[in-house]
Amino acid sequence: MKSSSLIYLVDNTIDGQGASPRELRAVLSRMSDGAEILVEPFPAVSLERLNSLNPSHIILSGQSHPWDDYSPAALAGVFEVIRKAPQPILGVCGGHQQIALAYGAEVGLMERIEPGDGYEGAKRERGYFPVETTTAGIFKYLPTEITVWHSHCDEVKSLPKGFGRTAANGACAIQAMAHEERPVFGVQFHPELFNDEYPAGRMVLENFLAL
Repeated sequence: MKSSSLIYLVDNTIDGQGASPRELRAVLSRMSDGAEILVEPFPAVSLERLNSLNPSHIILSGQSHPWDDYSPAALAGVFEVIRKAPQPILGVCGGHQQIALAYGAEVGLMERIEPGDGYEGAKRERGYFPVETTTAGIFKYLPTEITVWHSHCDEVKSLPKGFGRTAANGACAIQAMAHEERPVFGVQFHPELFNDEYPAGRMVLENFLAL
């Protein structure tokens, strides 16, 4: 990636209630060789805005609330960018689900284990867990099984049309997906959270930024 590049990071949290954008920005700042990182809230995103910025890459952060709390009008611009932007796009956790929603696929709770509303009483996958990958695309140079950080209650229930599954585990059947013709990728896990014991997330981000 060239140092003059611009990474456009979409903040999918409501009122900043979520760590995902901050954690992504911090890691990208260390990895991107001086590239500028612009963070903007999801309601401000539009294809017109994207064309004026002409970023090299687009990253969609995790979200902070159940998707029912997000208005269709506020998401419309992001959905159009996901469907039409020529730049490589990576959706992280909620951003992965957002890609599925933009293409009309179903997203919902993995499981409700106790009564409650929203994420209350919902099953949550949180911690470092293994996933099986295809070792292609953003999983290039990685083994078939990698261990990465998860923190989510929702999952993509069915692949959007035009996408293929690229990672899975026992808790979530669509841990990652990729568009068959465009450079659009989604990962249910958080590649920005890695350490010396579990470094695979870093390679996922490096592979994406190398596109």
